[in-house]
Amino acid sequence: MKFGDYLKEKIPLICAYFSVLILILIVLLAFNLYYTGIIMIMFLLFVLGIILFFYQFYQKKLFYDKLYILLGDLDNKALIHETVGEASFIDGRILLDILRETDKYKLEQINKYKYMQEEFQEFMELWVHEIKTPLAAINLICENNKSKVTNSINEESLKIDGFIEMILFYARSQMPEKDYLIKMCKLTDIVNKVIIRNKNSFLEKNIRLDMRDLNVSVRTDSKWMEFIINQIIVNSIKYTQDNPLIEIYSVSDKESVSLIIRDNGIGISAKDLPRVFEKGFTGENGRSKYNSTGMGLYLVKKLCLALGNNVLIDSTLGVGTTIKIVFPIGSFTDKMIGDGNYGTKSKE
Repeated sequence: MKFGDYLKEKIPLICAYFSVLILILIVLLAFNLYYTGIIMIMFLLFVLGIILFFYQFYQKKLFYDKLYILLGDLDNKALIHETVGEASFIDGRILLDILRETDKYKLEQINKYKYMQEEFQEFMELWVHEIKTPLAAINLICENNKSKVTNSINEESLKIDGFIEMILFYARSQMPEKDYLIKMCKLTDIVNKVIIRNKNSFLEKNIRLDMRDLNVSVRTDSKWMEFIINQIIVNSIKYTQDNPLIEIYSVSDKESVSLIIRDNGIGISAKDLPRVFEKGFTGENGRSKYNSTGMGLYLVKKLCLALGNNVLIDSTLGVGTTIKIVFPIGSFTDKMIGDGNYGTKSKE
């Protein structure tokens, strides 16, 4: 709190105070008191006014300076009224009462919207599970009545199933800690499930598959990692070109295990590459004939960070794309899981 600001605020009061002093002086002169008595009375009144003025300034300065210091130190600014203590003047007490009421209202609103979000997420998960039943029935009918038409229907229903799964994982990603279970999982088991899931697309597009060095265990949630790898594989399949090849392998060192998925597809332009993990970003390729949503790689990045993994991408237009998922190992991973700190920063 600056003295100049305080002084400007008190100018009307100072003017009123001096006006009263002048009025008192006139009254004292009217009673023909001795000049020494008048001077003493006026001096005492003046000194008393100065003392009260600076006392109030000092009182408020201590309170507001402390308030600003605490505000700068606190991570949760809403707790300021809990840490500053009580004020010794009426303005400060009113301010703290207002802060308490606004904080109480804010917490009520947060809990209200948190409940609404949880309710919406529960509805979405229920809807996803319900909608999967007729989709499974459609796939079964197509399998039992194979023809060009049913193959096309089956292909489109699989796409719908993928989009529905994307909705489910997007909803779960808002509160990931409530849904996943970190444990040791074999990469080969997770990857094989994804390949079997997309076997028709591999056969239809004559995609060669090179899988190696996947018999390694990592700490992750198998269900979430299956979704993450599936999003990457689906992109590789979608953006294929002549003589398509997808390589999936792992590389290990003392600090991490890296799962690498490389394709020789159309690639990503240099100007689009830094933004591929942004929500809703589609780039030149996605906006043309591929009709991308821009959500697949966004969810890959978000879910990887929630699981404590790093995700990196490298691509050359017309050559292909390489995506690396890094699984930390050793004491760092154990500490991260034990502390509940699942986020890491990606080097893009």
